[in-house]
Amino acid sequence: MIEFKWDHLQLCSTDAEATAAWFARCLNAEVVRRPGRVDLRLGGINLFITALEKAHPVQVPDGERVQGIDHFGVTVDDLDAAFQHLVECEAHIVEPIRQIRAGVRACFVRSPGNILVEILERRPAEMTFN
Repeated sequence: MIEFKWDHLQLCSTDAEATAAWFARCLNAEVVRRPGRVDLRLGGINLFITALEKAHPVQVPDGERVQGIDHFGVTVDDLDAAFQHLVECEAHIVEPIRQIRAGVRACFVRSPGNILVEILERRPAEMTFN
């Protein structure tokens, strides 16, 4: 059987530098500079940013979903502290903290480049597996 392994997620933004700076400031991502480009490392994941200076940004109303990849998620140990950090760095909060199911809480934020990110807190001891 062929084993597929995670390599990267490709992001597109009309302002790659602003998107990279937001991820560094709000999600503590590591900015990785390469000749002619800026990329990120976040939680062991490579995020490559393609600058699309002439692209027309799509405005998705908060709470609406789109076809294709809707969002990606990252986990934290303390969602309340992470949410406070996001508020302090003036992140665009799309959805405040809410209980998803037993043992799982989450919130959503949107970065420059219109990238939707879910921030999750998982507490396995509280989860029910029925």
